[in-house]
Amino acid sequence: MKKPLGLPCLLAASLFLASCNKYIYVPNTVNAPLLKEKHELKASISPTNYQAAFAVANKIAIMANGQYVYRWDLNDNDTRSNDDDLFLDKHTRGGVFEGAVGFFQPLDTKKRMIFDTYAGFGAGRFKTLDRAFNDDGSTGIVNDYQLTTRFSKFFVQPSIGFVHPVFEAVFSSRVSVLNFYGMGAGDKAFAGQETQRAEFLRISNGTHALLEPAFTFRVGYKYVKFQSQFSFMLPFDDATYGGYELNEYFQPVSVGMGVSINIGQWYNKQ
Repeated sequence: MKKPLGLPCLLAASLFLASCNKYIYVPNTVNAPLLKEKHELKASISPTNYQAAFAVANKIAIMANGQYVYRWDLNDNDTRSNDDDLFLDKHTRGGVFEGAVGFFQPLDTKKRMIFDTYAGFGAGRFKTLDRAFNDDGSTGIVNDYQLTTRFSKFFVQPSIGFVHPVFEAVFSSRVSVLNFYGMGAGDKAFAGQETQRAEFLRISNGTHALLEPAFTFRVGYKYVKFQSQFSFMLPFDDATYGGYELNEYFQPVSVGMGVSINIGQWYNKQ
């Protein structure tokens, strides 16, 4: 085990490594609702994430999150030339669904500063292509290069932030524990590298703890706001798999943008 790297080091590393990584895990958007009152509802939607949280009682809430990453058609052999994005593995496809129960607490009399924390469970799957797919000049079957995985996920997610009818700013620090299973590698993935193939499949041998800090901003008026989030993935695991560190298989930096909808009685009291 080792301490997570600082954010500046992570960003520098991602600039150097991301263009050659193969991601079998893409962190979903952190759902940081910062609810204030009973029966308040906050939901958000973006191209890859769909989230909602509802206060079932004063200080108690539930949430549901869905993610679906679809970056290109895995049956399209002409996409070899498109794998040049600096931060994203364009071959990645999959997602996760999760639910959670949480507690929220206003920290001042005007209920502008809010603290909340959620604990939840989820499951998902991802697939991508081994880098040999881009190196192989032949028009082989895509499935021969696929890297696939399924996983279960437990997470704890404390957040604190400022909530106003016009602007919201939230810092979250999610800790996720992943258990991988059903991992597979196509016949041509890790071709001639049986040791690396065995090491890659070894990811499913144990649990992997991740620290996923996120900064969320919402701007708009009352019920509808534009939402943006910047999040990072910091693995505690320092082992190597297939010759690569774990964060070379897990996407280290994510940027999300979407729309947030908030339905609550407190707007009428402003």
